Amino acid sequence: MVIDIRTIPEGHSELSQETDLETFRDDLPLLCGKISCNAAIDRTGPVLYFHLQFHCMYKLECSRCLEPFSFPVDGDLRIVVKEQPGKHGAAGEEEDAVDYFYDSRNFTLDLNPSIYEEIMIAFPLQPLCSESCKGFEIYTDTTTSAIRNVREKTEVDPRWAALKKLKKQ
Repeated sequence: MVIDIRTIPEGHSELSQETDLETFRDDLPLLCGKISCNAAIDRTGPVLYFHLQFHCMYKLECSRCLEPFSFPVDGDLRIVVKEQPGKHGAAGEEEDAVDYFYDSRNFTLDLNPSIYEEIMIAFPLQPLCSESCKGFEIYTDTTTSAIRNVREKTEVDPRWAALKKLKKQ
């Protein structure tokens, strides 16, 4: 979400925009469509307070069955932007209350890095298509070898039968 600071009036305003995080595309899974962003902005002089909400859909791969599935991501950010001559972009550690700076020579503000961080945090470490996903089973036939999806596995591997006897004792 790239914003021209000059277009934001004093007081409260709202802005809707779509983005596709072009600069971060290689670091993210497949994006289904665009990221829709809605921002409520309060401007008091050189300071802007953003309440940014976004929604998007990504295509992830299940870590058990390896099937692709859609994963929705919703985010809610609060961002503080301040005018500071000679500074532009993300704030460093020296300013705890400010997230971004802009100056009178560059009025564009790119909030995409903050959206990217929120999306990366939202992804699970091991994505699952469903909680009941059983994964896949590898089996060999006399004529072919294949990987088959197993949704309802009922048989127990005979190699584990000895452990089952120990559990009963």
